[in-house]
Amino acid sequence: MADVAENSPTRTVPVICFTAPSGTGKTTLLGAVIEGLTKRGYRVAAIKHDAHRIELDTEGKDSWRLRQAGAVDTVLMGENQLAWMGSPSSLPSLDVVLPLLSREADVVVVEGFRSAGLPTVLVERPEVIDPTWRRPDDDQVILTVHPDDHELVVDHLESHYLATSATGAEP
Repeated sequence: MADVAENSPTRTVPVICFTAPSGTGKTTLLGAVIEGLTKRGYRVAAIKHDAHRIELDTEGKDSWRLRQAGAVDTVLMGENQLAWMGSPSSLPSLDVVLPLLSREADVVVVEGFRSAGLPTVLVERPEVIDPTWRRPDDDQVILTVHPDDHELVVDHLESHYLATSATGAEP
């Protein structure tokens, strides 16, 4: 995807999905990929899908009290943090969240969301087998890697998806 203008609301950045069955090493790989891209000067944003019910609020705190009072959505904003809490039916879709994250990033990495139709890095480890897990469509898969293959992933993302460097110059 080509950059329209640095920090423009219409600027597009590559979005790459990382998916695998639970316990395969996605988060470990993704952490190493983010670190590798950051060391090369790229700004990375990340989204993690959590299939479990997560609770960011602490009972008795103000945001918790607002939700308990009946707020459909509550956004907690601080100097360096933002959290959006709501029911699954009221939360924004991935398509709504991505433009918000891409304003400051050169690439967005997404853990999970295998049905989103995004270019996907499939993480495999032979000893992790989950017969209930559904693979993404083959036309989405750009790489199949072991969780230790972070350099391979960083090199691939840089050469295939990051058309301009973090400084805006052509590679």
